[in-house]
Amino acid sequence: MKQNIANIVANICENKSTGMLTITFASEKNLFKIYFKNGEIYHLSFGFKKGLECLNEINEREPISYNFIPDVTIDISSGNLSTEKIVENLNKINKYISSEEGATIKSSDFEKVKEAIKTALIRQIGPIGGKILEKYIREKWVPANPPTKEDFLKLANLLIEEIEDTQSRKEFFDEINKILEVHK
Repeated sequence: MKQNIANIVANICENKSTGMLTITFASEKNLFKIYFKNGEIYHLSFGFKKGLECLNEINEREPISYNFIPDVTIDISSGNLSTEKIVENLNKINKYISSEEGATIKSSDFEKVKEAIKTALIRQIGPIGGKILEKYIREKWVPANPPTKEDFLKLANLLIEEIEDTQSRKEFFDEINKILEVHK
């Protein structure tokens, strides 16, 4: 079944959801990301573009799938975004996307694993680890729907580059493996 992107966004807004909606386009490695807090859009990103300039990108591309991950938040904002105007613009663009059952993951499991990985990274590189994790999730990590153990291992492999000491890298990876065993 095909769904209008505007309807997907409006539904998230009506439910007053907090999280991140990602849209995958054909022949494109970057994800279009829309961040919501209590049903209001507070940030848009697509590659290096931020804010309203991202909406033009939808017009030029063919969306193929979407994923909403509840409770994902970031500490940045695109400025004065009007949720109503964004939905209105998406209605004008009139792009449809295949909807799949189970397009969301259980937020509690995702958050538990994310927090455990953040703690493991902070143990190795200090308090900056929390910000680095959020940046990697926002910009570099593309999980399946829902994220699998292998997806979290890919995230760990991205994060391990931030750890300089070989022993600390091993400790971090060992801790990640333990975390993922608990949250199968």
